[in-house]
Amino acid sequence: MKPRRVGTFTLGALLIIFGALFLLRIFFEALSYDIIFRLWPIIFICLGSEILIANYKQNDEKSSLVYDKAAIALIFILSFFAIGMAITEVCIDYVNLRITMY
Repeated sequence: MKPRRVGTFTLGALLIIFGALFLLRIFFEALSYDIIFRLWPIIFICLGSEILIANYKQNDEKSSLVYDKAAIALIFILSFFAIGMAITEVCIDYVNLRITMY
């Protein structure tokens, strides 16, 4: 039987969720990065839920459960990249504010 890969669904769902949040941030400035960053535990909740559901659905002893390590690593890499981009924007806004004050 084909092994079930855990982590692929979570990667896709999180890319959609956080991509939508960052896109909404462009149009609605009331949605701050602080709010978006406070949602980071969603990553672990989704990944843990997918693992539990996969283990529950695994009723055949011949089937195996394989963690998609590449997808899980990509989740963390993209999360840190998004945080870095947001920090860069905050720094640029701070510098622009300081320049306009003088």
